[in-house]
Amino acid sequence: MEAAGGVAALRLIARWATSRSTSKPRIVQALSQSLSKIHISFDGWTTKGGKRGYLGIIAHFVNTHGKLVDLPIALPQLMGAHSGESLADVIYKTLLEFGVASTKIGWFITDNASNNDTAIQSLARRVGFDAVECRLRCGPHTINLVGQMLLWGKDNKAYDNALSAELVNEDKFMEEWRHEGTLGVLLQIIAYIKTPQQVELFNRCQLEAHRDLHPDAIDDDCKLREVVKPVVTRWNSFYSAFERAISLQAAINLYAAHHITHLQDSDAIAQARGNKLADAPNWMRSNGLTAADWGVVTEYLAALKPLKAATKRSEGRGASGAYGAIAEVIPVFEYLLKEYEDRVATYEAVDYKAHNEAPEDHLEINLRAARTKLCEYYSKLDDSPAYYAATILHPRYKKLCDVLWADKPAWLYSNNQAFLQLWAQYNTPRATPTTTIPTAAHRSNEIDDVINSYINPEHLPTTNSEMDEYQRWKQGEPIAADGSHDANNPVEYWVALRDQYPNLSRLAIDVLSIPASSCDCERMFSELGDLLEPRRRKLGPQLLAAMLCIRRWQRAGFGDDDFCRGKLSDEYIDTYTNYLIGKLVAKDNKNTPS
Repeated sequence: MEAAGGVAALRLIARWATSRSTSKPRIVQALSQSLSKIHISFDGWTTKGGKRGYLGIIAHFVNTHGKLVDLPIALPQLMGAHSGESLADVIYKTLLEFGVASTKIGWFITDNASNNDTAIQSLARRVGFDAVECRLRCGPHTINLVGQMLLWGKDNKAYDNALSAELVNEDKFMEEWRHEGTLGVLLQIIAYIKTPQQVELFNRCQLEAHRDLHPDAIDDDCKLREVVKPVVTRWNSFYSAFERAISLQAAINLYAAHHITHLQDSDAIAQARGNKLADAPNWMRSNGLTAADWGVVTEYLAALKPLKAATKRSEGRGASGAYGAIAEVIPVFEYLLKEYEDRVATYEAVDYKAHNEAPEDHLEINLRAARTKLCEYYSKLDDSPAYYAATILHPRYKKLCDVLWADKPAWLYSNNQAFLQLWAQYNTPRATPTTTIPTAAHRSNEIDDVINSYINPEHLPTTNSEMDEYQRWKQGEPIAADGSHDANNPVEYWVALRDQYPNLSRLAIDVLSIPASSCDCERMFSELGDLLEPRRRKLGPQLLAAMLCIRRWQRAGFGDDDFCRGKLSDEYIDTYTNYLIGKLVAKDNKNTPS
Protein backbone atom coordinates (compact mmCIF):
# COMPACT_ATOMS: atom_id res chain seq x y z
CA MET A 1 0.00 0.00 0.00
CA GLU A 2 2.82 2.34 0.98
CA ALA A 3 4.71 1.48 -2.19
CA ALA A 4 1.67 2.26 -4.31
CA GLY A 5 1.20 5.56 -2.50
CA GLY A 6 4.88 6.35 -2.95
CA VAL A 7 4.77 5.64 -6.69
CA ALA A 8 1.67 7.80 -7.09
CA ALA A 9 3.26 10.60 -5.11
CA LEU A 10 6.50 10.45 -7.07
CA ARG A 11 4.56 10.51 -10.34
CA LEU A 12 2.70 13.56 -9.10
CA ILE A 13 5.95 15.30 -8.15
CA ALA A 14 7.28 14.55 -11.63
CA ARG A 15 4.13 16.01 -13.19
CA TRP A 16 4.46 19.18 -11.08
CA ALA A 17 8.10 19.52 -12.06
CA THR A 18 7.25 18.94 -15.73
CA SER A 19 4.38 21.41 -15.60
CA ARG A 20 6.57 24.10 -14.04
CA SER A 21 9.40 23.48 -16.49
CA THR A 22 7.05 23.71 -19.48
CA SER A 23 4.95 26.59 -18.14
CA LYS A 24 7.72 28.92 -17.07
CA PRO A 25 9.27 29.42 -20.56
CA ARG A 26 5.82 30.27 -21.90
CA ILE A 27 5.40 32.88 -19.19
CA VAL A 28 8.86 34.33 -19.84
CA GLN A 29 7.98 34.59 -23.53
CA ALA A 30 4.60 36.20 -22.79
CA LEU A 31 6.25 38.79 -20.56
CA SER A 32 8.92 39.62 -23.13
CA GLN A 33 6.38 39.96 -25.96
CA SER A 34 3.76 41.93 -24.00
CA LEU A 35 2.25 45.02 -25.62
CA SER A 36 2.59 46.89 -22.33
CA LYS A 37 5.20 47.29 -19.69
CA ILE A 38 5.15 44.75 -16.85
CA HIS A 39 3.56 46.18 -13.72
CA ILE A 40 4.17 44.47 -10.40
CA SER A 41 1.88 44.31 -7.39
CA PHE A 42 3.21 42.72 -4.23
CA ASP A 43 2.15 42.14 -0.66
CA GLY A 44 3.24 40.08 2.34
CA TRP A 45 1.24 37.51 4.26
CA THR A 46 1.88 35.56 7.45
CA THR A 47 0.15 32.31 8.34
CA LYS A 48 -1.81 31.93 11.56
CA GLY A 49 0.64 31.65 14.40
CA GLY A 50 3.26 33.57 12.46
CA LYS A 51 5.31 30.50 11.54
CA ARG A 52 5.53 31.22 7.83
CA GLY A 53 5.69 34.41 5.85
CA TYR A 54 5.15 34.73 2.10
CA LEU A 55 5.52 37.47 -0.48
CA GLY A 56 2.98 37.43 -3.28
CA ILE A 57 4.30 38.84 -6.57
CA ILE A 58 1.84 39.45 -9.42
CA ALA A 59 2.69 40.56 -12.97
CA HIS A 60 0.13 42.70 -14.80
CA PHE A 61 0.44 43.22 -18.56
CA VAL A 62 -1.31 43.23 -21.93
CA ASN A 63 -0.57 40.14 -23.99
CA THR A 64 -0.04 39.94 -27.74
CA HIS A 65 -3.79 39.45 -28.24
CA GLY A 66 -4.49 42.80 -26.57
CA LYS A 67 -5.92 41.19 -23.43
CA LEU A 68 -5.17 42.11 -19.83
CA VAL A 69 -3.33 39.44 -17.84
CA ASP A 70 -2.95 39.42 -14.05
CA LEU A 71 -0.57 36.55 -13.36
CA PRO A 72 1.05 35.41 -10.08
CA ILE A 73 4.66 34.69 -10.96
CA ALA A 74 6.12 33.91 -7.53
CA LEU A 75 5.17 33.19 -3.95
CA PRO A 76 8.50 32.94 -2.13
CA GLN A 77 8.77 32.34 1.59
CA LEU A 78 10.13 35.34 3.49
CA MET A 79 12.89 34.55 5.95
CA GLY A 80 13.99 36.88 8.72
CA ALA A 81 12.90 40.49 9.06
CA HIS A 82 10.51 41.74 6.38
CA SER A 83 12.54 44.86 5.73
CA GLY A 84 12.27 46.87 2.56
CA GLU A 85 15.71 45.70 1.44
CA SER A 86 14.82 42.04 1.92
CA LEU A 87 11.57 42.51 -0.04
CA ALA A 88 13.54 44.22 -2.82
CA ASP A 89 16.01 41.31 -2.94
CA VAL A 90 13.19 38.82 -3.46
CA ILE A 91 11.39 40.92 -6.09
CA TYR A 92 14.61 41.67 -7.98
CA LYS A 93 15.55 37.97 -8.13
CA THR A 94 12.05 37.16 -9.37
CA LEU A 95 12.28 39.76 -12.15
CA LEU A 96 15.62 38.29 -13.22
CA GLU A 97 14.26 34.74 -13.05
CA PHE A 98 11.43 35.62 -15.42
CA GLY A 99 13.63 37.64 -17.75
CA VAL A 100 11.90 40.98 -17.21
CA ALA A 101 14.24 43.54 -18.74
CA SER A 102 14.68 46.90 -17.03
CA THR A 103 13.09 48.62 -20.04
CA LYS A 104 9.95 46.50 -19.59
CA ILE A 105 9.43 47.33 -15.91
CA GLY A 106 6.44 49.60 -15.39
CA TRP A 107 4.80 50.65 -12.12
CA PHE A 108 4.60 49.00 -8.69
CA ILE A 109 1.34 48.73 -6.76
CA THR A 110 1.29 47.94 -3.05
CA ASP A 111 -0.17 49.16 0.23
CA ASN A 112 0.98 52.12 2.32
CA ALA A 113 3.46 50.30 4.58
CA SER A 114 6.78 52.12 4.92
CA ASN A 115 8.84 48.99 4.16
CA ASN A 116 7.18 48.92 0.74
CA ASP A 117 8.46 52.45 0.11
CA THR A 118 11.95 51.26 1.03
CA ALA A 119 11.62 48.19 -1.20
CA ILE A 120 10.70 50.27 -4.25
CA GLN A 121 13.51 52.75 -3.53
CA SER A 122 15.98 49.86 -3.38
CA LEU A 123 14.65 48.39 -6.64
CA ALA A 124 14.88 51.81 -8.28
CA ARG A 125 18.58 52.04 -7.45
CA ARG A 126 19.25 48.60 -8.93
CA VAL A 127 17.08 48.82 -12.04
CA GLY A 128 17.03 52.54 -12.77
CA PHE A 129 13.62 54.18 -12.47
CA ASP A 130 12.04 57.01 -10.47
CA ALA A 131 10.95 55.45 -7.16
CA VAL A 132 8.42 58.17 -6.36
CA GLU A 133 6.74 58.21 -9.78
CA CYS A 134 6.60 54.43 -10.08
CA ARG A 135 5.25 53.78 -6.57
CA LEU A 136 1.44 53.51 -6.67
CA ARG A 137 -0.86 52.89 -3.71
CA CYS A 138 -3.45 50.15 -3.42
CA GLY A 139 -6.82 51.89 -3.80
CA PRO A 140 -8.89 49.60 -1.54
CA HIS A 141 -6.22 49.87 1.18
CA THR A 142 -6.58 53.66 1.11
CA ILE A 143 -10.37 53.32 1.16
CA ASN A 144 -9.97 51.04 4.19
CA LEU A 145 -8.12 53.83 6.03
CA VAL A 146 -10.93 56.25 5.18
CA GLY A 147 -13.50 53.73 6.42
CA GLN A 148 -11.65 53.28 9.70
CA MET A 149 -11.58 57.05 10.14
CA LEU A 150 -15.30 57.28 9.42
CA LEU A 151 -16.07 54.64 12.02
CA TRP A 152 -13.65 55.44 14.83
CA GLY A 153 -11.41 58.25 13.64
CA LYS A 154 -9.79 60.89 15.78
CA ASP A 155 -8.50 63.84 13.79
CA ASN A 156 -8.23 67.23 15.44
CA LYS A 157 -8.79 68.95 12.09
CA ALA A 158 -12.22 67.36 12.00
CA TYR A 159 -13.49 69.41 14.94
CA ASP A 160 -15.00 72.84 14.38
CA ASN A 161 -14.58 73.89 18.02
CA ALA A 162 -12.20 76.80 18.43
CA LEU A 163 -11.49 76.48 22.16
CA SER A 164 -8.82 73.98 23.23
CA ALA A 165 -10.84 73.00 26.32
CA GLU A 166 -13.78 72.08 24.12
CA LEU A 167 -11.43 70.18 21.83
CA VAL A 168 -10.23 68.08 24.77
CA ASN A 169 -13.84 67.39 25.71
CA GLU A 170 -14.61 66.36 22.13
CA ASP A 171 -11.62 64.00 22.20
CA LYS A 172 -12.89 62.47 25.43
CA PHE A 173 -16.40 62.16 24.01
CA MET A 174 -15.18 60.42 20.87
CA GLU A 175 -13.11 57.99 22.93
CA GLU A 176 -16.17 57.14 25.00
CA TRP A 177 -18.24 56.85 21.82
CA ARG A 178 -15.92 54.17 20.46
CA HIS A 179 -16.51 52.01 23.52
CA GLU A 180 -19.90 52.95 24.92
CA GLY A 181 -21.72 54.64 22.04
CA THR A 182 -24.32 53.02 19.83
CA LEU A 183 -21.83 51.26 17.58
CA GLY A 184 -19.79 50.11 20.56
CA VAL A 185 -22.86 48.66 22.28
CA LEU A 186 -23.98 46.87 19.12
CA LEU A 187 -20.52 45.40 18.54
CA GLN A 188 -20.31 44.24 22.17
CA ILE A 189 -23.65 42.46 21.82
CA ILE A 190 -22.53 40.82 18.57
CA ALA A 191 -19.24 39.73 20.15
CA TYR A 192 -21.08 38.12 23.07
CA ILE A 193 -22.87 35.66 20.75
CA LYS A 194 -19.92 33.29 20.58
CA THR A 195 -20.61 30.16 22.65
CA PRO A 196 -22.97 27.36 21.59
CA GLN A 197 -25.32 28.40 24.40
CA GLN A 198 -25.44 32.02 23.28
CA VAL A 199 -25.90 31.03 19.64
CA GLU A 200 -28.80 28.78 20.65
CA LEU A 201 -30.35 31.63 22.68
CA PHE A 202 -29.98 34.02 19.75
CA ASN A 203 -31.61 31.49 17.42
CA ARG A 204 -34.56 31.27 19.82
CA CYS A 205 -34.78 35.07 19.72
CA GLN A 206 -34.87 34.94 15.91
CA LEU A 207 -37.75 32.44 16.04
CA GLU A 208 -39.62 34.62 18.54
CA ALA A 209 -39.10 37.72 16.40
CA HIS A 210 -40.33 35.78 13.36
CA ARG A 211 -43.49 34.71 15.23
CA ASP A 212 -44.15 38.30 16.31
CA LEU A 213 -43.87 39.50 12.73
CA HIS A 214 -45.70 36.53 11.16
CA PRO A 215 -48.17 35.13 13.72
CA ASP A 216 -49.55 32.53 11.31
CA ALA A 217 -46.16 31.30 10.09
CA ILE A 218 -44.42 28.15 11.28
CA ASP A 219 -40.90 28.05 12.68
CA ASP A 220 -39.63 26.13 9.66
CA ASP A 221 -40.30 29.24 7.56
CA CYS A 222 -37.73 31.20 9.57
CA LYS A 223 -34.28 31.10 8.03
CA LEU A 224 -31.85 31.36 10.94
CA ARG A 225 -28.83 33.56 10.28
CA GLU A 226 -25.66 34.29 12.17
CA VAL A 227 -24.49 37.74 13.18
CA VAL A 228 -21.44 38.99 11.27
CA LYS A 229 -18.44 39.60 13.50
CA PRO A 230 -16.19 42.31 12.08
CA VAL A 231 -12.42 42.18 11.71
CA VAL A 232 -11.01 45.24 13.42
CA THR A 233 -8.71 46.20 10.53
CA ARG A 234 -11.37 45.91 7.82
CA TRP A 235 -13.99 48.65 7.60
CA ASN A 236 -16.00 46.61 5.10
CA SER A 237 -16.46 43.88 7.69
CA PHE A 238 -18.15 46.51 9.88
CA TYR A 239 -20.40 47.40 6.96
CA SER A 240 -21.39 43.74 6.67
CA ALA A 241 -21.87 43.51 10.45
CA PHE A 242 -24.17 46.55 10.54
CA GLU A 243 -26.08 45.44 7.45
CA ARG A 244 -26.76 42.01 8.95
CA ALA A 245 -27.56 43.51 12.37
CA ILE A 246 -30.21 45.81 10.89
CA SER A 247 -31.85 42.83 9.20
CA LEU A 248 -31.81 41.03 12.59
CA GLN A 249 -32.80 44.10 14.61
CA ALA A 250 -35.82 42.53 16.32
CA ALA A 251 -33.89 39.40 17.32
CA ILE A 252 -30.95 41.43 18.64
CA ASN A 253 -33.32 43.57 20.72
CA LEU A 254 -34.91 40.44 22.21
CA TYR A 255 -31.49 38.93 22.89
CA ALA A 256 -30.23 42.09 24.60
CA ALA A 257 -33.46 42.47 26.60
CA HIS A 258 -33.12 38.87 27.84
CA HIS A 259 -29.66 39.53 29.28
CA ILE A 260 -30.51 43.00 30.60
CA THR A 261 -33.62 41.73 32.42
CA HIS A 262 -31.78 38.70 33.78
CA LEU A 263 -28.94 40.87 35.10
CA GLN A 264 -31.36 43.38 36.64
CA ASP A 265 -32.97 40.55 38.61
CA SER A 266 -29.54 39.24 39.63
CA ASP A 267 -28.38 42.72 40.70
CA ALA A 268 -31.55 43.27 42.75
CA ILE A 269 -30.95 40.04 44.67
CA ALA A 270 -27.27 40.88 45.21
CA GLN A 271 -28.09 44.37 46.49
CA ALA A 272 -30.78 43.02 48.83
CA ARG A 273 -28.23 40.64 50.30
CA GLY A 274 -25.47 43.24 50.40
CA ASN A 275 -23.36 41.25 47.96
CA LYS A 276 -21.06 42.53 45.23
CA LEU A 277 -22.67 42.86 41.82
CA ALA A 278 -21.66 40.20 39.32
CA ASP A 279 -19.18 41.10 36.60
CA ALA A 280 -20.93 41.68 33.30
CA PRO A 281 -20.42 43.59 30.06
CA ASN A 282 -21.45 47.24 30.30
CA TRP A 283 -24.22 46.84 27.74
CA MET A 284 -26.08 44.48 30.06
CA ARG A 285 -26.51 47.35 32.52
CA SER A 286 -27.75 49.73 29.83
CA ASN A 287 -31.07 50.26 28.10
CA GLY A 288 -29.93 48.19 25.13
CA LEU A 289 -30.45 49.66 21.69
CA THR A 290 -33.31 52.12 21.27
CA ALA A 291 -35.06 53.05 18.04
CA ALA A 292 -32.86 56.16 17.93
CA ASP A 293 -29.77 53.96 18.29
CA TRP A 294 -30.83 51.82 15.36
CA GLY A 295 -31.32 55.04 13.42
CA VAL A 296 -27.67 55.87 14.14
CA VAL A 297 -26.57 52.44 12.89
CA THR A 298 -28.58 53.02 9.72
CA GLU A 299 -26.93 56.44 9.25
CA TYR A 300 -23.47 54.94 9.56
CA LEU A 301 -24.38 52.18 7.13
CA ALA A 302 -25.52 54.82 4.62
CA ALA A 303 -22.29 56.79 5.17
CA LEU A 304 -20.20 53.66 4.54
CA LYS A 305 -22.10 52.66 1.40
CA PRO A 306 -20.10 54.92 -0.97
CA LEU A 307 -16.90 53.27 0.27
CA LYS A 308 -18.34 49.86 -0.57
CA ALA A 309 -19.12 51.02 -4.12
CA ALA A 310 -15.64 52.55 -4.44
CA THR A 311 -13.93 49.39 -3.20
CA LYS A 312 -15.85 47.23 -5.65
CA ARG A 313 -14.93 49.63 -8.45
CA SER A 314 -11.24 49.44 -7.51
CA GLU A 315 -11.04 45.69 -6.96
CA GLY A 316 -13.15 44.31 -9.79
CA ARG A 317 -10.91 43.80 -12.80
CA GLY A 318 -12.34 41.81 -15.66
CA ALA A 319 -10.60 40.89 -18.87
CA SER A 320 -11.74 44.15 -20.46
CA GLY A 321 -10.27 46.44 -17.82
CA ALA A 322 -13.52 48.40 -17.55
CA TYR A 323 -13.00 48.61 -13.80
CA GLY A 324 -10.08 47.98 -11.48
CA ALA A 325 -7.51 50.05 -13.40
CA ILE A 326 -5.94 53.25 -12.13
CA ALA A 327 -7.99 55.25 -14.63
CA GLU A 328 -10.77 54.77 -12.06
CA VAL A 329 -8.81 56.25 -9.14
CA ILE A 330 -9.36 59.98 -9.79
CA PRO A 331 -13.08 59.52 -10.67
CA VAL A 332 -13.58 57.41 -7.54
CA PHE A 333 -11.84 59.98 -5.32
CA GLU A 334 -13.99 62.73 -6.80
CA TYR A 335 -17.11 60.64 -6.22
CA LEU A 336 -16.20 60.02 -2.57
CA LEU A 337 -15.27 63.65 -1.90
CA LYS A 338 -18.56 64.84 -3.36
CA GLU A 339 -20.49 62.27 -1.31
CA TYR A 340 -18.87 63.28 1.98
CA GLU A 341 -18.91 67.00 1.30
CA ASP A 342 -22.64 66.74 0.63
CA ARG A 343 -23.16 64.67 3.78
CA VAL A 344 -21.19 67.11 5.95
CA ALA A 345 -23.23 69.98 4.51
CA THR A 346 -26.48 68.34 5.68
CA TYR A 347 -25.27 68.55 9.29
CA GLU A 348 -24.07 72.17 9.22
CA ALA A 349 -27.46 73.60 10.22
CA VAL A 350 -27.95 71.16 13.11
CA ASP A 351 -27.75 72.67 16.62
CA TYR A 352 -26.35 69.84 18.71
CA LYS A 353 -26.84 71.80 21.95
CA ALA A 354 -30.43 72.88 21.34
CA HIS A 355 -31.93 70.52 23.93
CA ASN A 356 -31.33 67.23 25.71
CA GLU A 357 -32.89 65.23 22.89
CA ALA A 358 -30.72 66.83 20.19
CA PRO A 359 -28.55 64.36 18.24
CA GLU A 360 -24.87 63.96 19.06
CA ASP A 361 -22.31 65.18 16.57
CA HIS A 362 -20.16 62.05 16.36
CA LEU A 363 -21.13 61.24 12.77
CA GLU A 364 -20.41 64.76 11.53
CA ILE A 365 -17.03 64.69 13.30
CA ASN A 366 -16.17 61.34 11.74
CA LEU A 367 -17.36 62.47 8.31
CA ARG A 368 -15.01 65.44 8.53
CA ALA A 369 -12.18 63.13 9.59
CA ALA A 370 -12.91 60.79 6.68
CA ARG A 371 -12.97 63.70 4.25
CA THR A 372 -9.62 64.91 5.61
CA LYS A 373 -8.12 61.45 5.12
CA LEU A 374 -9.48 61.36 1.57
CA CYS A 375 -7.91 64.73 0.78
CA GLU A 376 -4.60 63.58 2.27
CA TYR A 377 -4.38 60.59 -0.05
CA TYR A 378 -5.85 62.44 -3.02
CA SER A 379 -2.92 64.85 -2.82
CA LYS A 380 -0.51 61.90 -2.93
CA LEU A 381 -1.73 61.09 -6.45
CA ASP A 382 0.39 64.03 -7.62
CA ASP A 383 3.51 61.98 -6.82
CA SER A 384 3.00 59.91 -9.98
CA PRO A 385 1.79 61.13 -13.39
CA ALA A 386 0.36 57.66 -14.09
CA TYR A 387 -2.97 58.40 -12.37
CA TYR A 388 -3.65 61.53 -14.40
CA ALA A 389 -2.30 60.00 -17.61
CA ALA A 390 -4.55 56.94 -17.28
CA THR A 391 -7.58 59.15 -16.64
CA ILE A 392 -7.13 61.54 -19.57
CA LEU A 393 -6.20 58.71 -21.96
CA HIS A 394 -9.31 56.75 -21.05
CA PRO A 395 -11.71 57.20 -24.00
CA ARG A 396 -14.59 58.02 -21.64
CA TYR A 397 -12.72 60.26 -19.18
CA LYS A 398 -10.47 62.19 -21.61
CA LYS A 399 -11.93 65.60 -20.61
CA LEU A 400 -13.21 64.72 -17.15
CA CYS A 401 -10.39 66.46 -15.26
CA ASP A 402 -10.83 69.60 -17.38
CA VAL A 403 -14.41 69.80 -16.11
CA LEU A 404 -13.80 68.68 -12.53
CA TRP A 405 -10.89 71.04 -11.99
CA ALA A 406 -12.13 74.00 -14.02
CA ASP A 407 -12.00 76.11 -10.84
CA LYS A 408 -8.56 74.71 -9.91
CA PRO A 409 -6.26 75.88 -12.72
CA ALA A 410 -3.15 75.16 -10.63
CA TRP A 411 -4.15 71.49 -10.41
CA LEU A 412 -4.65 71.26 -14.16
CA TYR A 413 -1.39 73.03 -14.91
CA SER A 414 0.78 70.89 -12.62
CA ASN A 415 -0.80 67.62 -13.75
CA ASN A 416 -0.60 68.56 -17.42
CA GLN A 417 3.08 69.44 -17.04
CA ALA A 418 3.79 66.09 -15.37
CA PHE A 419 1.85 64.29 -18.11
CA LEU A 420 3.74 66.10 -20.89
CA GLN A 421 7.04 65.02 -19.33
CA LEU A 422 5.83 61.42 -19.33
CA TRP A 423 4.47 61.77 -22.88
CA ALA A 424 7.83 63.11 -24.07
CA GLN A 425 9.38 59.73 -23.21
CA TYR A 426 7.10 58.08 -25.80
CA ASN A 427 6.60 60.80 -28.41
CA THR A 428 8.13 60.31 -31.90
CA PRO A 429 5.81 61.34 -34.77
CA ARG A 430 4.19 59.03 -37.39
CA ALA A 431 0.61 58.08 -38.30
CA THR A 432 -1.59 55.59 -40.25
CA PRO A 433 -5.35 54.80 -40.43
CA THR A 434 -7.52 53.62 -37.56
CA THR A 435 -10.18 50.93 -37.03
CA THR A 436 -13.46 50.80 -35.12
CA ILE A 437 -15.05 48.27 -32.75
CA PRO A 438 -18.81 47.69 -32.27
CA THR A 439 -20.58 48.87 -29.13
CA ALA A 440 -21.54 46.65 -26.19
CA ALA A 441 -24.25 46.63 -23.53
CA HIS A 442 -24.76 49.72 -21.37
CA ARG A 443 -23.67 49.69 -17.72
CA SER A 444 -24.59 52.17 -15.00
CA ASN A 445 -24.26 52.66 -11.24
CA GLU A 446 -23.96 55.45 -8.69
CA ILE A 447 -20.34 56.27 -9.51
CA ASP A 448 -21.10 56.36 -13.24
CA ASP A 449 -24.06 58.66 -12.61
CA VAL A 450 -21.81 61.18 -10.84
CA ILE A 451 -19.13 60.94 -13.55
CA ASN A 452 -21.70 61.29 -16.34
CA SER A 453 -23.03 64.49 -14.77
CA TYR A 454 -19.66 66.08 -15.55
CA ILE A 455 -19.14 64.70 -19.05
CA ASN A 456 -20.83 66.41 -21.98
CA PRO A 457 -19.46 65.44 -25.39
CA GLU A 458 -19.13 68.62 -27.42
CA HIS A 459 -18.61 69.43 -31.08
CA LEU A 460 -15.16 68.26 -32.11
CA PRO A 461 -12.83 71.00 -33.37
CA THR A 462 -10.71 70.36 -36.44
CA THR A 463 -7.14 69.12 -36.14
CA ASN A 464 -4.05 70.18 -38.07
CA SER A 465 -0.71 68.69 -39.02
CA GLU A 466 1.14 70.79 -36.43
CA MET A 467 -0.42 68.79 -33.60
CA ASP A 468 1.32 65.82 -32.01
CA GLU A 469 -0.51 62.51 -31.51
CA TYR A 470 -1.93 63.44 -28.12
CA GLN A 471 -3.27 66.78 -29.35
CA ARG A 472 -4.77 65.14 -32.45
CA TRP A 473 -6.41 62.43 -30.38
CA LYS A 474 -7.79 64.80 -27.76
CA GLN A 475 -9.17 67.23 -30.33
CA GLY A 476 -10.14 64.80 -33.06
CA GLU A 477 -11.55 61.68 -31.39
CA PRO A 478 -15.00 61.74 -29.77
CA ILE A 479 -15.56 60.95 -26.11
CA ALA A 480 -16.68 57.34 -25.82
CA ALA A 481 -20.36 57.04 -25.00
CA ASP A 482 -21.25 55.68 -21.58
CA GLY A 483 -21.68 51.92 -21.81
CA SER A 484 -20.08 51.68 -25.25
CA HIS A 485 -17.49 49.06 -26.13
CA ASP A 486 -14.76 51.69 -26.12
CA ALA A 487 -15.73 52.99 -22.67
CA ASN A 488 -15.88 49.47 -21.26
CA ASN A 489 -12.73 48.23 -22.99
CA PRO A 490 -10.15 51.04 -22.90
CA VAL A 491 -7.18 48.75 -23.58
CA GLU A 492 -8.85 47.21 -26.65
CA TYR A 493 -9.75 50.73 -27.77
CA TRP A 494 -6.08 51.70 -27.83
CA VAL A 495 -4.92 48.41 -29.34
CA ALA A 496 -7.23 49.20 -32.27
CA LEU A 497 -5.69 52.69 -32.59
CA ARG A 498 -2.04 51.60 -32.62
CA ASP A 499 -1.61 52.32 -36.33
CA GLN A 500 -3.14 55.78 -36.13
CA TYR A 501 -1.50 56.80 -32.83
CA PRO A 502 1.55 54.50 -32.53
CA ASN A 503 3.33 56.35 -29.73
CA LEU A 504 0.33 57.59 -27.79
CA SER A 505 -1.17 54.10 -27.88
CA ARG A 506 2.00 52.69 -26.26
CA LEU A 507 1.68 55.16 -23.40
CA ALA A 508 -2.07 54.58 -23.11
CA ILE A 509 -1.73 50.79 -23.09
CA ASP A 510 1.01 51.06 -20.47
CA VAL A 511 -0.94 53.21 -18.02
CA LEU A 512 -4.39 51.72 -18.64
CA SER A 513 -3.07 48.23 -17.84
CA ILE A 514 -1.99 49.24 -14.32
CA PRO A 515 -4.36 47.81 -11.69
CA ALA A 516 -5.85 50.10 -9.05
CA SER A 517 -5.10 47.62 -6.28
CA SER A 518 -2.89 44.81 -5.06
CA CYS A 519 -5.97 42.67 -4.40
CA ASP A 520 -4.69 39.85 -6.59
CA CYS A 521 -2.10 39.21 -3.87
CA GLU A 522 -4.86 38.85 -1.29
CA ARG A 523 -6.75 36.46 -3.56
CA MET A 524 -3.60 34.36 -3.85
CA PHE A 525 -3.14 34.37 -0.07
CA SER A 526 -6.75 33.29 0.38
CA GLU A 527 -6.14 30.33 -1.90
CA LEU A 528 -2.90 29.54 -0.08
CA GLY A 529 -4.81 29.56 3.20
CA ASP A 530 -7.18 26.95 1.74
CA LEU A 531 -4.20 24.80 0.75
CA LEU A 532 -2.81 25.05 4.27
CA GLU A 533 -5.45 22.90 5.90
CA PRO A 534 -4.00 21.08 8.95
CA ARG A 535 -2.86 17.84 7.28
CA ARG A 536 -0.94 19.75 4.62
CA ARG A 537 1.16 21.83 6.99
CA LYS A 538 3.88 19.21 6.74
CA LEU A 539 4.43 20.31 3.14
CA GLY A 540 7.41 22.54 2.55
CA PRO A 541 6.81 26.22 1.72
CA GLN A 542 8.48 25.92 -1.68
CA LEU A 543 6.23 23.03 -2.67
CA LEU A 544 3.12 24.88 -1.48
CA ALA A 545 4.14 27.95 -3.46
CA ALA A 546 4.79 25.78 -6.53
CA MET A 547 1.37 24.14 -6.19
CA LEU A 548 -0.38 27.48 -6.04
CA CYS A 549 1.57 29.10 -8.87
CA ILE A 550 1.03 26.10 -11.15
CA ARG A 551 -2.69 26.19 -10.40
CA ARG A 552 -2.86 29.86 -11.34
CA TRP A 553 -0.67 29.38 -14.44
CA GLN A 554 -2.99 26.63 -15.63
CA ARG A 555 -6.01 28.90 -15.27
CA ALA A 556 -4.24 31.60 -17.26
CA GLY A 557 -3.51 29.16 -20.08
CA PHE A 558 0.21 28.63 -19.44
CA GLY A 559 0.04 25.03 -18.16
CA ASP A 560 0.82 21.73 -19.83
CA ASP A 561 -2.28 20.64 -21.77
CA ASP A 562 -2.38 17.10 -20.35
CA PHE A 563 -1.73 18.28 -16.82
CA CYS A 564 -4.30 21.06 -17.14
CA ARG A 565 -7.03 18.48 -17.53
CA GLY A 566 -6.24 17.29 -13.99
CA LYS A 567 -6.35 20.88 -12.70
CA LEU A 568 -4.07 19.92 -9.78
CA SER A 569 -7.07 18.80 -7.76
CA ASP A 570 -7.24 18.33 -4.01
CA GLU A 571 -7.15 14.57 -4.66
CA TYR A 572 -3.74 14.91 -6.29
CA ILE A 573 -2.45 17.09 -3.48
CA ASP A 574 -3.78 14.71 -0.83
CA THR A 575 -2.04 11.79 -2.53
CA TYR A 576 1.29 13.44 -1.99
CA THR A 577 0.36 14.79 1.46
CA ASN A 578 -0.64 11.36 2.77
CA TYR A 579 2.53 9.81 1.41
CA LEU A 580 4.70 12.52 2.95
CA ILE A 581 2.99 12.33 6.35
CA GLY A 582 3.36 8.54 6.32
CA LYS A 583 7.09 8.89 5.67
CA LEU A 584 7.45 11.45 8.48
CA VAL A 585 5.54 9.27 10.96
CA ALA A 586 7.69 6.28 10.02
CA LYS A 587 10.80 8.38 10.55
CA ASP A 588 9.57 9.55 13.95
CA ASN A 589 8.77 5.97 15.00
CA LYS A 590 12.20 4.82 13.88
CA ASN A 591 13.88 7.52 15.98
CA THR A 592 11.72 6.84 19.05
CA PRO A 593 13.40 4.47 21.58
CA SER A 594 11.38 1.32 22.24
